[in-house]
Amino acid sequence: MRVGAFFIDALILCVYGLLLGLAFSQQFAELGGWGRAIGFPIAAMYFVTQNSRFGGGQTIGKRVFKIQIVDKTGELLNLTQSTLRYSIIAIPYFMNGAIIPESIFFPVILPLVSLLVFGFGISIIYLSVFNRNTRQSLHDIITGTYVIRKDLESDEIVKPIWPGHYAICAIIVVLALLAPIFGNQLSQSEFFSELTATRANIQNLPQVVYATIQDGQSTTIRVGDESITTTYLNIQVIVNDPKIEAEKFAAKVVNIALENHKEATQKNLIQVVLTYGYDIGIASKWISSRYSFTPEYWLAKNDKEI
Repeated sequence: MRVGAFFIDALILCVYGLLLGLAFSQQFAELGGWGRAIGFPIAAMYFVTQNSRFGGGQTIGKRVFKIQIVDKTGELLNLTQSTLRYSIIAIPYFMNGAIIPESIFFPVILPLVSLLVFGFGISIIYLSVFNRNTRQSLHDIITGTYVIRKDLESDEIVKPIWPGHYAICAIIVVLALLAPIFGNQLSQSEFFSELTATRANIQNLPQVVYATIQDGQSTTIRVGDESITTTYLNIQVIVNDPKIEAEKFAAKVVNIALENHKEATQKNLIQVVLTYGYDIGIASKWISSRYSFTPEYWLAKNDKEI
């Protein structure tokens, strides 16, 4: 019932977000990952008011499925309670994918982001699936709230939570806090430092909102147990200009990779995916162009353009 109710609510917000996108698509595109900061307050106005006593503890989706949010005494939530409940579940979702300057990532911001996105986010999913006694997830436990059938009496909903759930969530939180430390140590290696430098140089281009780079390989098994391994460099770039000369710009991106990543010329393929669009959390729209060629092709193309 909760999944069905959330699907209806998400659909309503998605339609509203797409209508906003028709009017402000370029502005949203320039925001990049920060576009989710637009969706957060819009969703808050919907969920906070509707889940509180002002909305009868029911969003439109909850009304369809005849479920309701109450506190442990069976009373409807005030705006403060509803805001806290919404924030606990919404911050991990809207922060996931947000672009935060790397200069302030460590040592404080990155562990905090990891705690909220992975520690809280995974705990919310875990409890939603496995806490079958009270059906409370992390945001419900912290705020002391329950999602009930509208005709259920309040003294029937309070049940004990298996203590093991708290222990598992604590482990998830600790791992989320430790993950950035190990990730930072890994990024200091020569291999990852080259990738990091390459990505940073690509992101310095004025047309680039955000970039990611992946160095990897894939194996294809053919008849007769023959296998072919393809090494590749995959670069994904979000751009802020819908009229950009895509293939020419892709060649420019590859040139940066060839100059900064010494193993780039040894790859079988270098692929660039240029993407224009927006993601405001409640709606998104993307248009992508993909260019995948050998290093020799890219080098020849760059020499020709020079």
